[in-house]
Amino acid sequence: MHGDVFTLFIAGQRMTFVLDPLSTPAVLRSKELAFHPVSDSILAQAFAFDNVRQRMDIEAIESLARTRLRGKALGPITDAMSERLQTLVPAAAPTAWQDVQLYRTVWDIMFEAGTDALFGTGVVTDQLREDFETFDAQFPLMAAGLPRALTKDGDSALQRLARTKLLGSNPSAWIRDRQPVLAKMAEDDRGLARVPILWAIHANTIPSTFWALYYLLRHPEGLQAVLEELNGLSPSARRNLDVDSLGELRMLDSAISEALRLSSGSLTVREALESFTLETPRGAHSLRRGDRVCLAPFITHRDPEIFENPLSYQYDRFYSDSGRKQFYKRGERVPMPLMPFGAGISMCPGRFFAMNEIKLFVATVLSKWDIEPVGGPLPDFELSRAGLGIYPPAHDVSVRIRRKR
Repeated sequence: MHGDVFTLFIAGQRMTFVLDPLSTPAVLRSKELAFHPVSDSILAQAFAFDNVRQRMDIEAIESLARTRLRGKALGPITDAMSERLQTLVPAAAPTAWQDVQLYRTVWDIMFEAGTDALFGTGVVTDQLREDFETFDAQFPLMAAGLPRALTKDGDSALQRLARTKLLGSNPSAWIRDRQPVLAKMAEDDRGLARVPILWAIHANTIPSTFWALYYLLRHPEGLQAVLEELNGLSPSARRNLDVDSLGELRMLDSAISEALRLSSGSLTVREALESFTLETPRGAHSLRRGDRVCLAPFITHRDPEIFENPLSYQYDRFYSDSGRKQFYKRGERVPMPLMPFGAGISMCPGRFFAMNEIKLFVATVLSKWDIEPVGGPLPDFELSRAGLGIYPPAHDVSVRIRRKR
């Protein structure tokens, strides 16, 4: 055992892990710790986009993401997502019972609906799907900085994605407002700047949606509670799920949060801009310039002092009639007990839309399909993506579906 704070030397990098959740605010508030060296490194290694701050106005791009993916701006893109799911979900189910692979089915529907909602319709092709899957499969190796000779397929897929015109009919305001910023860049850079967005909106949302639905299917009492909540909406709200009606689905929100708690393997990483002493509730820790500090939320997510029976799925664990449910450790309130979307300045700006996407998919499926699991054990997590977000399942699972009559 190393205690709550310890330092490891990994691949030539000093990495200090801060595992005490009560110390999280101290890390996030530290002015000596920054996220941009970490994000710039990932853009260079995984997306072949080095020196990004010299090649694009990244402050303008980040500002657009923060303002166009929350609040009132969520309404139109949520409506667009809902409209696409209302078409794609019924079309994916036969009129008679049929066994299908759930992750494959979720992947196909969510990739098309999410891409259409943000980039506009007419963008998704078989080649785009194939290239995205190839790149995403090798993303962990590319992000780790392995030589390109070892990730040739992923690199080739990345180059094809960068040449793809990711702008369809009626794109979201977010994508439209990015165009003038991208227009100031070199043509090749514009293509490379679009790929991280395509990856970000799907790479974690799709497996999150799978786990949210599959855990419910395996827990009939949770499924029944969510169905009752859906049936409690007005008929018009059930037909046209929008931001307001999604906000009423607190039990579904809890069930999704619980699935995220169990399936998240993300790390929140910062880099020391200078040598200094990090003061936390558990003590003072000396850091050198260039050291990286890592928060490991999946440790918090499985802490039995915070979450009773942490390895079990409890659909109502996060349920509250109003506000947020509170959790405690050593008698103190845990400030961020659930961190699947990161924290602080590196918190995913698309997290509100992602939650709406997952809610919309689960609610639409339960409204349009009869669905039941075929059986078999819960699949393991695909651990090659440790540290990068939500784990996909290590293998697909079969379910029986048919279109509701």
